[in-house]
Amino acid sequence: MNTLLQNRYELLEKIGDGGMAIVYKARCTLLDRIVAVKILKEEYARDANLLQKFKSEAQAAARLSHPNIVNVFDVGEDNGANFIVMEYVEGTNLKEYIQQTGPLSPDEAVRIALMICDGLTRAHEKGLIHRDIKPHNILLTRDGTAKVADFGIARAANSVTITYSGDMVGSVHYVSPEQARGEPVNTTSDIYSLGCVLYEMVTGRVPFDADSPVTVALKHIHESPVPPSVINDAVSRGLEEVIMTAMDKKPIYRYQSAKEMKQALAGALNTKNGGFFKKKRRHDKTLVMPPVTGEEDYEVARKKKMKPMGYVIILAVILGITAGLLYGMRGTLFGQEVQVPNVKGESYEAAADILSEKGLKLKVVNRIHSEVEKDHIISQRPDANETVKKGREIEVVLSLGMEMVKVPNVEGETLEDATFILKNEGLELGEVSKVNDADTPEGIVVTQSPKRGKSVPVGERVDVTISSGAGEVTQLNMPNLIGMSLADARDKLQSDGLELYRIDQKASDEYYAGEIIDQSIPAGERVKKGDKVSVVVSTGPGPSTKTAQIRYTMPPSNDYSVLSIMLVDSKGRREIYNHTHLGGYTVSRQVEYYGKATVTFYVDGEEMERQTLE
Repeated sequence: MNTLLQNRYELLEKIGDGGMAIVYKARCTLLDRIVAVKILKEEYARDANLLQKFKSEAQAAARLSHPNIVNVFDVGEDNGANFIVMEYVEGTNLKEYIQQTGPLSPDEAVRIALMICDGLTRAHEKGLIHRDIKPHNILLTRDGTAKVADFGIARAANSVTITYSGDMVGSVHYVSPEQARGEPVNTTSDIYSLGCVLYEMVTGRVPFDADSPVTVALKHIHESPVPPSVINDAVSRGLEEVIMTAMDKKPIYRYQSAKEMKQALAGALNTKNGGFFKKKRRHDKTLVMPPVTGEEDYEVARKKKMKPMGYVIILAVILGITAGLLYGMRGTLFGQEVQVPNVKGESYEAAADILSEKGLKLKVVNRIHSEVEKDHIISQRPDANETVKKGREIEVVLSLGMEMVKVPNVEGETLEDATFILKNEGLELGEVSKVNDADTPEGIVVTQSPKRGKSVPVGERVDVTISSGAGEVTQLNMPNLIGMSLADARDKLQSDGLELYRIDQKASDEYYAGEIIDQSIPAGERVKKGDKVSVVVSTGPGPSTKTAQIRYTMPPSNDYSVLSIMLVDSKGRREIYNHTHLGGYTVSRQVEYYGKATVTFYVDGEEMERQTLE
C-alpha cells in the first residue's frame, strides 16, 4: 500500500485494526497537521453495495461538527484503497479505560455519558443514527473529553446485516433487541446501546455475556440484566433507573432522545455535592412485645380444661365468621380486578373516559412524533386484556402528530449532494427524471418538487429533475482564493476553467509568504469560463504570535453543560477548550493566536457568543 494517499496524507504508523478497517496515524501534508486515516479492508471494498453505503454515510458524517464527535475531514479513494480522514485523538478508548481502572465512580460514568448524549443529540438532529455505540467507539482525550467515533463506518456495516463473526463480535454485547432481530431501527437503538455502555462503566462488566455471540443476542431480546446496584452498591437508585429505562426491551418505553436521557442523568445527580445520592435502607428491627400481665387470671384459665368437642365447635364458628368477612370485604381487602381495555388509537379524552368507566386512571408518560394522529394514543402499558386492580394507572404514549420540516433547496446540486442534503433534513430522494438543458451540465438538479421552504412531514420524498448532460457550464461562482498558496490557487482556477492572468506581490502581517492576500474578482461573483483573474501574493513576514485573555460565564442552570471554545486565526480552526460545567460557572483562559482571530463559545453544541481578537 502507498504510504502517501492522494499525494496528501502520509501514513506514519498503524494505531488500530477493527472489524472493517485499519486505522493509521497520518500527517496531512497540505495543512501540516496530524490526522487519523481509516482504510476500509479489501474484502469489504469488493462489495459494491457496502462500499457505496460506506462512502455515503462517511460523507454525511463529515457534515457533523461537535466537540463530542470525532470530526470527519475527508473521504477518498487511492488505487483501490477507500479511506476516511478523521480528527486524531490523543488518549485512549473507553473500553481500554474501563479495563485499566475497573468500574468507574458513578459521577465519572455520568460525566462521560453526558458528553456522549451531547454528541448523539447533534447526530440525531442531523438524521444520523450511529448503530454501533460501544466503549471501543468512545475516545477519551487526555483532558477527559469523550468523543463518539465511527459514525460513517458503523452505520454502513449495520445497514447490511449483523455478522456474529471475527472482529464484529464485540458489537453484539451492546446491540439493541430490534437490531438483534434484524428489524428497522431508530434513534432509540443508540439509547439502548448507551445504556449498555453506562452499565459497563459502573459495573465493570457487560450486561449480557455468553460463549456464543448468538446467545448474547438472544439475551438482549429475552432477558433482563442484573440490576447494576447488585454488582456495585455505589450505584444510586436514580442512576439505576436511568440505565434500566435506557435498556428497556421495547423502544417506545426508552428515552426517546439523547437530550431526554441527558436530562434524566442530570436529575440523578446530587447538585449539592456534585455526587450521587443513594437512599440507605434502615436496619430491619424486631419489635419486642411487652409480656402479658395478670398472672391470676391466667392460672384460673389454665385450670379450667375444655372438652375436645368444645374446641371443634369454637374453631368452626371462627372459621365461618372469618370466611364471611373475607367474602364481604374482598373488594376492600384485595382490590377488585378488572380487564384493561384497548385505548390505542383513541383520543386522549376518549381514552380517559374508557378507562374511567373501568375504574382505571390515565397517565401520560411520553409524547413523541408519530404517524398516529395528534393527541391520540400510540401505545399503552399494561397492554389490553391484562387483568389489574381497580384504581391502577394505565401509562400511555401520546402522539405529537407528524414531525414537519422545511424542504431545503437542492437545485444546482449534484444528485449525490442532493441526496445528502435531503437526508440531513430527514427527507428522502424521490423519483429522478432527466431533461435536456443547454445551460446545465449532466447530473445537476434542475428542478425539485416540493419546492424549497415548503413544510412537509419527516420522511417525505422529494422528486427531482436532473440535466441529461446536453449543456455545458459556461458560468460559475468565483472561488475564494484568499489564504491559499499560489500553487493551490493556480490549480483551482485551472480546474474551474479560469485563467491566472497576473501575479503581484506585497508585504503582509496577516498572511504568510506565498499565500494569496487579494484577488481581482471578489469571491462569489458570477464569472464565465476563460475569464482572467489577477492575484496578490504575500511576501511575508506573516502574522506574529499574540496572546489575549478570554472570559465566558455559563448560562444560569442547575444542569451540567459542555462548554467548547473554538478559535479561528491565520493557522486555521481548532478547539482550544472542552469541559463540562454547572450553570453560572465562569471560565477564564489565556489564548495564543496568529493575526486576527475569532473565538466562538458553544454550550452543548449551540453557538452562544463570539469574540474578535485583533
